[in-house]
Amino acid sequence: MSVRDYADTGYGWALEDTTGFASPGRPSRAHDSRRSHHRPPQAATLIQPLIQAMALGLTVDQVGRGVVYIHPALTEVVEQALLAL
Repeated sequence: MSVRDYADTGYGWALEDTTGFASPGRPSRAHDSRRSHHRPPQAATLIQPLIQAMALGLTVDQVGRGVVYIHPALTEVVEQALLAL
């Protein structure tokens, strides 16, 4: 399992968030992105790219490495967590 704190991103640091995190979790089968845990605030914003990835049939690698993430933005925490898997 890969856990990334919101504060690990520039945007999360600017928010002075000390409790939020993202954890896509270790997939139960190779490259499956169906298990994801996020702690508010803004959890829905972080889950959205993963929902889109599932709907499009993308793998964890495709979402972590093939998507361009805006900086600074809180969605970078999803990218960091996926890259750490």
